[in-house]
Amino acid sequence: MEENMMDDVTLITLFETQVECTPGNLALSFADETLTYQELNQRANQLAHTLRDRGVQSQTLVGIFLERSVDMVVALLAVYKVGAAYVPFDPTTPQARLTYMLVDAHITLLLTQTDLLARIPESTVPIYCLDRERPQIVTAPTTNLPHMRNGHPSLAYVIYTSGTTGKPKGVLISQQGLLNHALAMRHYY
Repeated sequence: MEENMMDDVTLITLFETQVECTPGNLALSFADETLTYQELNQRANQLAHTLRDRGVQSQTLVGIFLERSVDMVVALLAVYKVGAAYVPFDPTTPQARLTYMLVDAHITLLLTQTDLLARIPESTVPIYCLDRERPQIVTAPTTNLPHMRNGHPSLAYVIYTSGTTGKPKGVLISQQGLLNHALAMRHYY
């Protein structure tokens, strides 16, 4: 694609284009749960509207403290739809490392599920349990949010190094870098 055409392309615009083209096709399958593109988009939109109502804004960081699941994919898409970025937290990570990362990353909100609450260290970060709040989330609009301009170099996610040489350090991954990787993988496969 030409450089000027890339300015308006994001992972979310590519995803929403796929939803328009194949709304009834299978988009996601995990364990015994499946979602079509339309269902996945609607659930991500509902969570995105909810996140925006809870103060998540463009370029803020949202923690994702979830087991691999359909909810994790919905959460990632919702964060991108709001224009925010995420920080993944592995539920098996030791408490001291989690505490450090939560403080260091300046997380706006931590998305999790009820059965993981006991693993989250005490913190001032607001916690939002997707399973517990599902009755509220499903009342949110299913419509797409207005598109955020790519705004180079907007942030996609922050991943922490292992910390073997000292304290873990956050590595910033841009939306453009993630988009380039996704387009390369689409071309390659």
